[in-house]
Amino acid sequence: MTQKLTKQHIALLFSLYITQFVGFAFITESLIAILRQNGTSLENLGFIYMLGLFFVFRFLWAPFVDKIKFKRLGHYRGWIIIFQTFMVFVLIAVSFFDILTNFKIIIALSVLFAFFAASQDIALDALVFKTVHKDQRSVGGALKTAGGLVGGILGGGVALIIYSYVGWEQTIQILAFTTSISLIQLYFYKEPSSQNEEIEDKINFKQYIDFWKPSGRKKWLLLLFLYPITISSAYGLLNPMLVDAGWTLDKIGFAVHIVGYGIGLIASFSTSWVINKFGKKIVLVISALGQSIGMLLLLFIINGYSDNLSVMLIVGFIFMFYMPSAVVMITIIMDQVSSKSPASQFAIQHSVYMFSGVLFAGFAISLSGVFGYSSVIIVCSIIGLFAVYLSTTIDDSIIQGES
Repeated sequence: MTQKLTKQHIALLFSLYITQFVGFAFITESLIAILRQNGTSLENLGFIYMLGLFFVFRFLWAPFVDKIKFKRLGHYRGWIIIFQTFMVFVLIAVSFFDILTNFKIIIALSVLFAFFAASQDIALDALVFKTVHKDQRSVGGALKTAGGLVGGILGGGVALIIYSYVGWEQTIQILAFTTSISLIQLYFYKEPSSQNEEIEDKINFKQYIDFWKPSGRKKWLLLLFLYPITISSAYGLLNPMLVDAGWTLDKIGFAVHIVGYGIGLIASFSTSWVINKFGKKIVLVISALGQSIGMLLLLFIINGYSDNLSVMLIVGFIFMFYMPSAVVMITIIMDQVSSKSPASQFAIQHSVYMFSGVLFAGFAISLSGVFGYSSVIIVCSIIGLFAVYLSTTIDDSIIQGES
């Protein structure tokens, strides 16, 4: 049953999206900076970004989340409680091992954590679709994007700074405590029941083919793949580029994960208003163009403009367009979802978007070790221009939404 968002509902969804990304941000972002400082090659660092593939392939088990209900806990609330609890337990386990001497064990536990975080995301996205009114889906998209940003600020920025002072064990324990906060909020939340809820009565994987058959969705599939390439590559290159430019970990944490994410946070919540004022297509096109320009700005860093002011301006510009692009894409994705299988149909679309982002964030780092930063930056910026063109030609039936 959809409803207008209340302050309590917003607080819960925002908290869940934040705690979903806190530990994941530390593992996939801060860990890269830590290992790079200890001499790990760019080629090997690209592997860590591959943990994001769990978010890519989560559509494979999303139908089970749609199908299996928990009567007392609530359909999607029950799944969220289960996965959130496992996330906390894994982080506690990680804190017992040293980053340098027990690296393989930490990576194995990180794989588990990534699986649980991606699974929590399946249920949470479905809960948003189920409970948020269609007119406020851009707000839901903003909460998802902004929550990821705040999680990134805490896990990739604040935690990196804390790590510089207190070390691995205490930092991870703080992250585990932070992740557990939303479980308390869930205890006081009751998922609304829907008497006329039309959930699939069987596990349906055929929908993943049928979904793309309607007019306009093949071009939408192409845009989902192309759109995040440029900005994800820029994001993936920032940390290693700044390390190579001589920046310390605490400075990187402040510039990228405090300043950059802070600007992105403001942009995320502003995007909902801009979408309602000017429409999704305008935001889609302008954000794609901004991404392409932001990618080119990274050339200044590798050509000596790595002073504090220059880096802050470049990082700020990148995140100014990164977050609106994510909000508008999530809003359009949700508009294509069927009420019969919201978890599955959101996951199949967002998985394409995530796959491209994760793949090229990793590729950008690894290929930069072979061809150099400049070549990768220019190629990715050109790809961004293709996304601009495709955004201008996307069918109105996709932009307006069909569900």
